[in-house]
Amino acid sequence: MTNNEDAIKSFLSMGAQIAEEIRRRLDDAANKVGVSDSAISEEEIEILVQRIIAEFQDRIQTEVERAITRIGLAREDELASLRARIEKLEQQ
Repeated sequence: MTNNEDAIKSFLSMGAQIAEEIRRRLDDAANKVGVSDSAISEEEIEILVQRIIAEFQDRIQTEVERAITRIGLAREDELASLRARIEKLEQQ
């Protein structure tokens, strides 16, 4: 198996773990709805959902960057920086 295949499998595995964590957290929140001693409001549910989504996005971004690094691809900002350096050197 190549490094690219390993990186992709690792990324997909992490995605599955993150999705499972989100499902678990949403299930926990749903179970609290309607329980009198620990009932949570719709607003609290919305806040929880937004936090979970934000965390999910952060984790996905981190894993995408790790996968890109493992595969050896350059990000756009890295390419822009290299282009600027090349242009500067060409002007000298």
